[in-house]
Amino acid sequence: MRITLLSAFLVGASAFAVPASAQNVDSKTLIVQSTIPSYCSELGMQDETLDLGNLTGTTGQLVTEFAQNDTLTLETGFYCNAPSTVKIVAEPLRHDTVTTVADFTSFTNRVDYTASLKWNDQDLPVVSTDSDGAEFNITQANIGDMELKISDPTVADNLRPIAGGYAGLVRLTISLAQ
Repeated sequence: MRITLLSAFLVGASAFAVPASAQNVDSKTLIVQSTIPSYCSELGMQDETLDLGNLTGTTGQLVTEFAQNDTLTLETGFYCNAPSTVKIVAEPLRHDTVTTVADFTSFTNRVDYTASLKWNDQDLPVVSTDSDGAEFNITQANIGDMELKISDPTVADNLRPIAGGYAGLVRLTISLAQ
């Protein structure tokens, strides 16, 4: 009888010692999701003035390069986390008070130039002779310092600029691509 009892005990114990690989296991994979909206940081700059210096040399002819202050850092670390559009309009330098030049075959009240925006790896130039400016499509997210450079002063037909103050504007608009 002792043998029978021991056998019954061993059979009962083996029922509790089931290997882990034989257990019934259930699993489920859950998908977690979220969204990130398109965003461009705001241009935090205030209106700035670049004094380009004397526009003519000793002969009264237009200089080939601006004398001073032709570069301005606009923003540091500006970014768009999605494709964006950059529009730049450069208005020519025009005489402050003289709107009509009497001898228009020799003199002018307008000086044109190139305005180039450098934004990280993008170099975006526009000339002031293009009244509509230029629009650039930035196809990927972009981040970096923005620097504006004014260069290449020119006048039509090699005319001489009349004496006085000159002023122009550069308008910069950055928006998320549509």
